Amino acid sequence: MNAPFFKYGLFGDEMSLVVAFGIGIAFGFFLERAGFGNARKLAAQFYFRDLRVLKVMFTAIITAMVGSFLLARFGFLDLSLVYLTPTFLGPQIVGGLILGVGFIIGGYCPGTSCVSAATGRIDGMVYLAGMIGGLLGFAEVYPRIEHLVKLTPLGQVTLAEQFNLPYGLLVFAVVLMAFGAFVAAEWAEGRIGGKAPDADSLLTPARKFGPARKFAAVLIALGLVAAFSGSPYRTALAQVDTRQLALEAGTKADHVMPAELADWIIEGRNDYLLVDVREPAEFAAYHIPGAINVPLAELKQDFARRNERIVFYSDGGIHAAQAWFLIRALGFPSVYMLFGGLEEWHDTVLNPAAPPADAPAKDQVDFARRVAVAGYFGGSPRRAEGPALAAPAPAAALPKLAPPPPAAPPVTKPATPAKKKKKEGC
Repeated sequence: MNAPFFKYGLFGDEMSLVVAFGIGIAFGFFLERAGFGNARKLAAQFYFRDLRVLKVMFTAIITAMVGSFLLARFGFLDLSLVYLTPTFLGPQIVGGLILGVGFIIGGYCPGTSCVSAATGRIDGMVYLAGMIGGLLGFAEVYPRIEHLVKLTPLGQVTLAEQFNLPYGLLVFAVVLMAFGAFVAAEWAEGRIGGKAPDADSLLTPARKFGPARKFAAVLIALGLVAAFSGSPYRTALAQVDTRQLALEAGTKADHVMPAELADWIIEGRNDYLLVDVREPAEFAAYHIPGAINVPLAELKQDFARRNERIVFYSDGGIHAAQAWFLIRALGFPSVYMLFGGLEEWHDTVLNPAAPPADAPAKDQVDFARRVAVAGYFGGSPRRAEGPALAAPAPAAALPKLAPPPPAAPPVTKPATPAKKKKKEGC
């Protein structure tokens, strides 16, 4: 699971990479300190001599599960904003088996192989090289096996939804399962692996509670609390903060300007979801490139992930405003409207108006830039009053929009305007 916080403007794509690099360094440091950069220690679990990997993994799972459940249940975390990886049951089972076999043969999983290679171990480097080679090979054959990779799709599901179980009861069951796994692991280490029991072992008779027993008792208690705490997800009941919504509307903080959206499309940004709320026939006739069609009457709470930055548009703006209000009321935190809707898109992006011949050089430069943008989308400039000017040749790509030197706007004989729908196709 992941939460792309950069979508909310906390930091950009570049800073996301910096943050990810820092987290990776910290994660690798603690893996190495725990001994997980050593293949001998990792492989020891398959001989029941040292099952610390199982213990660490289960500890991480139940700590994250109990913590996120309780934080969400008491209002500190919105679990609906956390991305769930779609489930393709068959391919993921096969992939898990391949990963397991590779783990047994090589002694590393992907993360620990990176740690081992970073610390200079030759076997870790060999394993890492093989993993990269496998990734490159998979990328080459993927177009031919894509249909196999997407077999048995279940979508974004959870065990609680799949088996109709209360979330809290599932959390408590996993905690008990982990506790049982800890006990079984210590028993196997002693009986099969011949390892001497630790002083703080769960199986060692003792009157005093050591750290391991205290930690287990706390997690079991918290799991029991979770079992009777209901669902951690927020309900579909809309809650409206009228003051906040009025503030956003009054300052136009809820708007995206058409020129700004055009720049996003040309730059190839993928950190937003553009939604056309018109009817399907209108959408088929013309829509902004990259938009999806969700008519206003079909707009539901699950139409998109809650961690998306969503931009609505309609013909003018009324239906987009209604969609904005509905989705904001349902708790989506990052929702916007295209200022002026398609009408403003036509006027400022597809058919920008030429400034007067005596306009300042700054206006001429800005117009030249807008002409280039219009050409990218198949539009054409127009006079301030009157029909469109001759359309420029559409640009194949516009990665950067640096303005050209100031020049007078082209003046040609007014042409008979063609139908917009034919010239503005997606």
